[in-house]
Amino acid sequence: MNIMLDEKQNQLLEMGVMLTTATLVFSAGIVVVGIFGMNIGISLYDGSGSTQFCWLRGSVHYCYWLGQEKRTSAVI
Repeated sequence: MNIMLDEKQNQLLEMGVMLTTATLVFSAGIVVVGIFGMNIGISLYDGSGSTQFCWLRGSVHYCYWLGQEKRTSAVI
């Protein structure tokens, strides 16, 4: 009986983690859309935006990689 309850509890916890992760990813997308949807003058639109976009993209990938490294090192 306890084994079945523990399994259900683990499934619910895993589902909660998945929903939290999905919410975080969705929220990050909303932030990006919100920034680009503002009607303010920023230097990103002046033609030199490709460099800034590359820095932004690189920073996002680095943060993702760093998060993956922490997750895998915590498991080991």
